[in-house]
Amino acid sequence: MIRNIIVGLVVLIVVLLLIGLMLPRTVQISRSVVINAPPSSIFAVVDGFRQFERWSPWAEKDPNLKVEISGPPFGVGAHYSWSGNKDVGSGTQEIIESHPYTDVKTRLTFSGFDQPSVAVMSLEPLAGQGTHVTWALHSDLGGNPLWHYFGLLMDKMVGPDYERGLAHLKTLVESQAKTDFGALQVERVDLQPQTIVSVAGSATTDVDAIGKALGAAYGKVGVAMKAAGLKQVAAPVSITRRYDEVAKVYEFDAGIPVDRADASLPADGPAKLTKTYAGLALKVQHQGPYATLGKTYELIDAFKKAYGLQDNGDSWEQYVDDPTTTPAAEVKTLIFVPVK
Repeated sequence: MIRNIIVGLVVLIVVLLLIGLMLPRTVQISRSVVINAPPSSIFAVVDGFRQFERWSPWAEKDPNLKVEISGPPFGVGAHYSWSGNKDVGSGTQEIIESHPYTDVKTRLTFSGFDQPSVAVMSLEPLAGQGTHVTWALHSDLGGNPLWHYFGLLMDKMVGPDYERGLAHLKTLVESQAKTDFGALQVERVDLQPQTIVSVAGSATTDVDAIGKALGAAYGKVGVAMKAAGLKQVAAPVSITRRYDEVAKVYEFDAGIPVDRADASLPADGPAKLTKTYAGLALKVQHQGPYATLGKTYELIDAFKKAYGLQDNGDSWEQYVDDPTTTPAAEVKTLIFVPVK
């Protein structure tokens, strides 16, 4: 009898293992929701981890959850690690793909499970208004047949969390400003310092007045460069020191990047040899007449607010095209905004 029981158990285990091997080794779970906001507003929240605790379905399960956020503030490389109670466990997340403003792919590694999973947040604009948001989890359970049985339970285990997370995300995004900055051409850049010769100037906020003041300042820069034997190596820049639309005051430094940092300029002259900002910044391309720059700056402000970014220095413009030879609608201007 004992022998028969042992044989029966062995047969049962073998059968279970064979069934486990035939079960799918990959699992996909997905949940969806419609959010009354443009894709850009939603993308800004999920393209990083600074606001993750505000919509995460797991944060509420452990008030003492330990979290560490590292890497860039948004986009590829943004990293999140957590350690909590038995309900949330521990692990890491890292954004591995980011396509504004359509989808974000995150690699998840759970402690105790070597095979990483991939989560994808996909955004699809709806006709008229709103965005269809899908949150999906793709897991490879490996070759262990016992994990294949676990895969049968994952939808019931993880699905409700995803539903709750999307509900939190909907509440959060719909409570915030919904300015659609999707038309912005934004790039996250890590800038190296450039040596420039610059002259301080000021004007009213009138576009023509600014143009004349910048022209006069660049003229002084050119004189100083010629006297010092310096050569221009990149397009001119203007660093905004103050822009007050109410007071109608614009203060700036007009600068031209040069080939040497060891030149000597007269101490009592208007031109100074300085270096531009170095570090993390937003790079935005504006195309069109200078008079429309204000709208682009409004969208940049909306972008920073949505992403939870703070200013980290004075912004500046770089004039790629010569407005005297390029049609106004085709003039390209680069805007750099230091952030943290």
